Amino acid sequence: MKGHIFEIIVNLIETFIMIDFITRYFGCKYSDSRRIWGFMGVWMLSFAELCTVNYIIPFEGAAACIPIAFYFVYALLFLEGGVLMKLWISAMTEAITVVIAIGTNLAICTLIDYDPNAMITVFNPVRITGVAITKILLFYVTRIILKYKRSPRMDKNTWCMLILMPIITVISLSSLMIAAINHDEIMGFILIGMAGIIAADAVTYYFFVMQDRNYRNMLKMRLLEMEKDNAQKSVENIETFVSQIKSVRHDINNQLVVIRGYIYDNNNQQAIDYLNKLIDEYLPKRQEFIQSENNTFNAIVNSKIAECNQKNIYIDVAFQKNALAGMDDIDMVILLGNLLDNAIEAAQNSRERKISMDIQRKGEYTSVTITNSINKSVLKNNESLSTTKADNANHGIGTKNIKKVVKKYNGMIRFFEENEKDFCCDVLIVA
Repeated sequence: MKGHIFEIIVNLIETFIMIDFITRYFGCKYSDSRRIWGFMGVWMLSFAELCTVNYIIPFEGAAACIPIAFYFVYALLFLEGGVLMKLWISAMTEAITVVIAIGTNLAICTLIDYDPNAMITVFNPVRITGVAITKILLFYVTRIILKYKRSPRMDKNTWCMLILMPIITVISLSSLMIAAINHDEIMGFILIGMAGIIAADAVTYYFFVMQDRNYRNMLKMRLLEMEKDNAQKSVENIETFVSQIKSVRHDINNQLVVIRGYIYDNNNQQAIDYLNKLIDEYLPKRQEFIQSENNTFNAIVNSKIAECNQKNIYIDVAFQKNALAGMDDIDMVILLGNLLDNAIEAAQNSRERKISMDIQRKGEYTSVTITNSINKSVLKNNESLSTTKADNANHGIGTKNIKKVVKKYNGMIRFFEENEKDFCCDVLIVA
């Protein structure tokens, strides 16, 4: 009876540690009662599954993969984060549990020359000690992972390989544990084999981490180069502005004489018209650059502002502070860069040559609206916005990448026109 109570308590502790680990890793989508009910629901389901499997067989073996499904569904329904990342962490969570449990049990059995079958079936001080060590290790290992957690960026094929790694580890270690139970005379060799599998997993994961780090460092270098170019363009813009001001100052007396003449002759409307023309066409204009707390946002938007200045396109930017704070830098560059590139390409071929961008936080969504002037309807003859360029293999990719980022952040995108004069793109994302 004591043994059964002990096993129930152990299963409760183990499943709680793992569900708590996944929840802390991603963070919950909700702050209301759904947060509690979701956690409690998956905890009880995982606990019931573990107790049921342990009741049927002493060691679960391949059934150790079942909790991965529970973790994954829970993460999809209640936690933040991407789908592939959730699947990977779900598999990693179970792999951590299996590695620590099997590794600890076999290590103790090897050290004291104890039967591995008795280690998991007989309620005695050895069993209690092994379980205590296992759960303590499990708690601290998960906390260390939480402290140094990462969110690697990879393509789908690489993600699939990474996800398979912990699943194969669970199946392999479970099979080796069954072999150790049935053939304890080779337990030492099995322990070495397990250590080899774990080491191979660690090296593989290190490779993925380094790949991700190199990719991010390359992105940072590109952003630094972009900021450098922005600074240089800003200086050039200021020098041009100063030169134009000098030119205006040279002729300003003559311009003022003309305006004074209109006023003396009571030609007030002519004076106003002359002033408007002077302001719109003669006085130099300088577009102010964006300065926010997000360096990536500054770099990409300012580079496009500088490009607009060079192409004589008026651009107006309005943004709410920290509206894109939850967005990955790479995704931000892809989204804003492609949206503004498309707007610039269209605006420079229009009569009005203007662009506006507005970024605001609206509840749990962030709204990104970009409008550019057009001469005629774009959607009327090209509703799918497919590229009209001859080299369609290398063009039209920008819109696809925009839609991928929007989908990643569980968002929506809408293209529409206003009076066939302005083309609008409205994006809503959870960031």
